[in-house]
Amino acid sequence: MIRYYAALFAGKCVRLASAMLKKLLKKEGTNLPGQIALKICPDFINRVKKPETVIAVTGTNGKTTLTNLIADLLTKNGYNVLSNRLGSNINSGVATALLNGVSLFGKEKYPIAVLEVDERSAFRVFPYIHPTYLVVTNLLRDSQRRNAHPHYIFDIISGAMPDDTTLILNADDLISSNLKPDNPRVYYGIGHQPFDHTDCRNLLNDMQICPKCHGLIEYEYSRYNHIGRAKCPSCGFTAPKADYLAGLMDYQTMKMPVETPQGEETYRMISDSIFNLYNEMAAIAF
Repeated sequence: MIRYYAALFAGKCVRLASAMLKKLLKKEGTNLPGQIALKICPDFINRVKKPETVIAVTGTNGKTTLTNLIADLLTKNGYNVLSNRLGSNINSGVATALLNGVSLFGKEKYPIAVLEVDERSAFRVFPYIHPTYLVVTNLLRDSQRRNAHPHYIFDIISGAMPDDTTLILNADDLISSNLKPDNPRVYYGIGHQPFDHTDCRNLLNDMQICPKCHGLIEYEYSRYNHIGRAKCPSCGFTAPKADYLAGLMDYQTMKMPVETPQGEETYRMISDSIFNLYNEMAAIAF
């Protein structure tokens, strides 16, 4: 406990010094307070008080955009939100955000947190912050030296995630959509669009073989990497049904119809990029 309070005090001092340095040099020191806190108290993330509700965001691409979307939505609806908006998403960055969320005496100041978490750092973070919700963008091929392949990252996240965390998952990603099958979950997706194709034209496709029977998967439509709608003709393995499904998008009016459990709703498209529209659908589902 002494080490925790020493880490808290030191982290607060470094945060103050960083804020002054930012004004002088116009540079961000987004995870330095957390680095110091973790040096003094390695289990600082476990000990520090967390908001009652924690929303974690992870995945290969889109984490920072989606974190900011969700934090903005909650703030606009009157919530006082703690967030690591600048994308400092490894354990020291999460520690810095949590450090900012408590007083000098360790009392939490925010009822809700939206935390971007690097997918590789999941095992250093998730067991200690116990997310109420986890929103996953996708699991795609990334730097092989760092992330090896999506199934490796899948195992890291799955092994670190508590059994009672509610998952918000991309139904069009046949890898991340299968995370923690016994956890409560909500799926989002984007229905068939005119620009889709039925064959996978990307050299990077990590879902060509069925994970159940090892037969060849057939795509109803494909977008990029392994993102799309697919099934296995041999055993019936298929992409899950989306609870929140975007319909045919109107790129002239930038309007997007979305089928929800409550009926159809219409949203303004935040972008004409399919990558960002997936981020928008994740925020809508959340």
